[in-house]
Amino acid sequence: MIFLRFILAHPPPPPQHSARYLSGTNTGGPGLNIRPQLSTSATSTRSESPISRWWFQSENKENVDALLEAEDRADTFQEEQQLLEHKYRSTKNPVVFCHGLLGFDSVTIGPSIAPVQVTHWRGIKEILEANGTEVLITRVPATSSPADRAKVLEDKISSTFPGRSVHLIGHSMGGVDCRYLTTHLTQRKFQVLSVTTVATPHRGSSFADHFLNTVGAARMPSVLSLLDLLPNGGGDGKAFQSLTIESMRKFNEETPDVAGVRYYSWGATYHPGLVDTWKWPHSVVLEHEGENDGLVSVASGKWGTYCGTIEDVSHLNLVGWINPAQYKLAEMLGREIKFRPATFYLSIVDRLAGEVEGQPPFPPSSPMSNTSNDSIHA
Repeated sequence: MIFLRFILAHPPPPPQHSARYLSGTNTGGPGLNIRPQLSTSATSTRSESPISRWWFQSENKENVDALLEAEDRADTFQEEQQLLEHKYRSTKNPVVFCHGLLGFDSVTIGPSIAPVQVTHWRGIKEILEANGTEVLITRVPATSSPADRAKVLEDKISSTFPGRSVHLIGHSMGGVDCRYLTTHLTQRKFQVLSVTTVATPHRGSSFADHFLNTVGAARMPSVLSLLDLLPNGGGDGKAFQSLTIESMRKFNEETPDVAGVRYYSWGATYHPGLVDTWKWPHSVVLEHEGENDGLVSVASGKWGTYCGTIEDVSHLNLVGWINPAQYKLAEMLGREIKFRPATFYLSIVDRLAGEVEGQPPFPPSSPMSNTSNDSIHA
């Protein structure tokens, strides 16, 4: 099935030592070790950030640089960190990342003698923490309904940041979960300041309809059984029906925006090659909805303040799943790379710090004054 292909077609995970620095921990176990973990990092100082350890390795710094625009890089990780903290504001309140359908926080795979930890938000958490932002990476049931996923999301945020205010950032279905939580789960122990959605199917995805029509109700249990074998599996399968055009139309009627909460959104476009994992779903969505990132159309991704359309980026690229080698080759050939995940999310957080929290911009006299909003191709 196509969703299995999406998971299996990811770029290869980083080398073992890189993964250890990325995660900050690495524990073994007997046999094949697949162990989902919830990240609850809330870094308060830049100097103690785990990225200092990860970044310090030369091969890892190259991977970090692939996530950043050229103007955000420096010769050493110390200079790079100083550059970023003088260019991008960090929020005073925590930022919570919410994954989409079949997403996760981190999973540990491989034999116990050489385990590898793979993170969903590839290096984004570490870079934001290095810049002084408290970050929570959450995990919810992969294929459950928005209502069920939002309740798990609420519990995780409440246990980590009780009595505090947070910014929610949701990718794909994660944005739907964020909206449900904000509107319907009103007895929560925290306040939502903003909801930022990235390629979220606010008006549904025609591929969800197509997928359900192709699979059929009789075969859905078999599909769910296969998905449960994956380290990012789990859930009752209601997510697929929840993301159809009609289901999201009803969802929008029942889930109005909340006064006082700021809503932002981003969309993306992608043009798959002849042999490409996204070719089939992209063609389905293109026929029914127009330009899309392989699963979600630009039109469906618009909600609240629309910040722009990112070009030449697939649905998974948006959470940092890029191939540094391909990016390096593109640079050598002089081809423009229109999306750098770390710069993108640094810019999102900078916007939240300014527009939602009211933080002043950096002084114009600063040699590295804030130009982050110009770093995104929209």
